[in-house]
Amino acid sequence: MEEKKRKDSWTVEDDKVLADTVLTFIREGKTQIQAFEATASILGRTKQACGFRWNKTLRKQYNLQKLSRTSKPNEVHSHLKQAMTSHDALAEAYEKLQLDYEQLLSEHQKVKAWLSNGKELLRIE
Repeated sequence: MEEKKRKDSWTVEDDKVLADTVLTFIREGKTQIQAFEATASILGRTKQACGFRWNKTLRKQYNLQKLSRTSKPNEVHSHLKQAMTSHDALAEAYEKLQLDYEQLLSEHQKVKAWLSNGKELLRIE
């Protein structure tokens, strides 16, 4: 394993690589740690140095203090709750339509029988 040399100063280009990588990884649903590892190999730094730089300096510039992987379960829970609510509403609407259909079908059968009886009565007279 290649040992990383200490680099004390961060350049604007280094910051840009780190920020672009972190933002891309987050958008793709990956973790910040994965982004730090990727950036570390690109810049020849440790993942800890990349993480420290991101959290101490760059994160504030991108106004992402609340952006983290831990917020994803709540989003998923919210979508799941909405889907379940939608499913329940759709199931309820389907059951109502099915009952309405059965009632209309029954009424249709009665009307057909009534018309059929009416035809028979007209033929007799």
